[in-house]
Amino acid sequence: MTVPVVRLPDGYVLHFHEVIDSTNDEAKRLGDKGAPGGALILAAQQRAGRGRRGREWKSPVGNLFLSLLLRPNCPLQDSARLTFLAALAMAQAIDIVTEGRVKPACKWPNDLMVDGRKLCGILLESASSQGRDTDYLVIGTGVNVMFHPEDAERPSTSLAELGAAVQIEDLVAAYVSRFDVLYSTWLETGFTAVRDAWLERAYGFGQPLVARLSEKTLTGTFVGLDESGSLILKDDAGFDHIIGAGEVFFKS
Repeated sequence: MTVPVVRLPDGYVLHFHEVIDSTNDEAKRLGDKGAPGGALILAAQQRAGRGRRGREWKSPVGNLFLSLLLRPNCPLQDSARLTFLAALAMAQAIDIVTEGRVKPACKWPNDLMVDGRKLCGILLESASSQGRDTDYLVIGTGVNVMFHPEDAERPSTSLAELGAAVQIEDLVAAYVSRFDVLYSTWLETGFTAVRDAWLERAYGFGQPLVARLSEKTLTGTFVGLDESGSLILKDDAGFDHIIGAGEVFFKS
């Protein structure tokens, strides 16, 4: 793969690698060395890609593997909400590059879905100063452009399978452009506008779900997000449960 030419907004710098262990790991190495926010690490192939909870992320040539280094001046709990911003930006980017043929839904907390199948995953990692302020944040994004795993735990799909021919550099450019706009909105007005836009395309909103938490399993209906980005589940008795972390499963 030749070095892609990507048109980026001011303040973003592309670092391209043919093969790398993980774009997130490279972003963290740059962060540890003091690199400014806006560094983008793009790889044609990863040797040790991973998703949430350390799960393997298969990384064949032809898919998108991208990480963004940010240095938000805010507490760690606030910067964690940027996973919703990244998901929304990528969903909008896919809308753009496919000319509306593929319209992903945002699945809490960090996936994009099409027709009940996973198209994109997002992994957010951070370094903080004494657990309070965010030193830097890395947002890793993997999109099934040409291929999708056949043996995944949950059904998946790709843009190619959905009939959308997409160039990696076009998708990166659209994603960073949308991220930059949403990030500016987040910095100026806070999380509410991003949350509302995310909810407009939320996967399973208003639908029954099962939430598997570390200490118990809950069933109910997905009725919203709170100001922290936690999922609000209303059980059959009408009580709201705030879920900050866990695995959620929607009935197909």
